[in-house]
Amino acid sequence: YVNNTFDPASASTIGASFLAKKVIIDDSLVRLQIWDTAGQERYRSISKLYYRSANCGILCYDITSLASFEAMHSWLLELKKNVDGNIIIHIVGTKADLVNAEPSRREVPFERCVAYAAEHLSEEEGFSVGGGGRGRGWGGMDCCHEISARDDQGVDEVFQVIARKLVERRADIERERAFGSQDQYTRSGNGGVDPNTAGAKEKSTSGKCC
Repeated sequence: YVNNTFDPASASTIGASFLAKKVIIDDSLVRLQIWDTAGQERYRSISKLYYRSANCGILCYDITSLASFEAMHSWLLELKKNVDGNIIIHIVGTKADLVNAEPSRREVPFERCVAYAAEHLSEEEGFSVGGGGRGRGWGGMDCCHEISARDDQGVDEVFQVIARKLVERRADIERERAFGSQDQYTRSGNGGVDPNTAGAKEKSTSGKCC
C-alpha cells in the first residue's frame, strides 16, 4: 500500500515493521503511521508494545482458512486488554485473488465476518468501528473488507475509510471541547462568550494533521 508494490517472496514480520503514508481526506492531511506486528504467538508480548497507543487496529485473516479467522479472535481480546476502548477496529480478509480464481477455496463467507463484527465490535464490548455521526459501536459493514494485495484489490479503500473515520473522530473531539468550553463560560455568567477569544478570527482546519 505505502510503496504500491507486491513482493510474493516477502518474509513474515518479526517483531514489528513501520511505514508511514500521507493521504488527503477532504481538506485534512492525515499522516498514517502503519505498524505491522508479528502474528506468531511467540511475538505477542513484543507486539503489544507497538499497538498500545494505536488509534486504529486492523485484524487480518485468510479467507481461504477458517482456522485463521477463528484465531483472529484471540488478537481482538489482546487489543481489548491492552488498548484504549476508543480504538477503531477493522477486519480484513486477505487473499481474495485466490477465491476470485477458484471460488471453492473460500472457507470464510463475507457474511460471517459481518456477523462477527456486529457481535464483537459493539460499544458494550469496548470497541468502535466508526467516527463522525455514527459514534461508537457497530457502524455497519464498512469495517469489514476483503482484499488482495497481489491484485491491489481493496487495499487503498481500507485505509481511505480508516483515515476518514480518524478525521471525523478528531472533529468530534474538537466539537466536544468547544461545547464544554462554551458551557463553562455560560455557567460562569459570561453568556457563553470567552473573553479571551471574543472577536478572534475562525481558524482554518485546512492541512490539519491527525
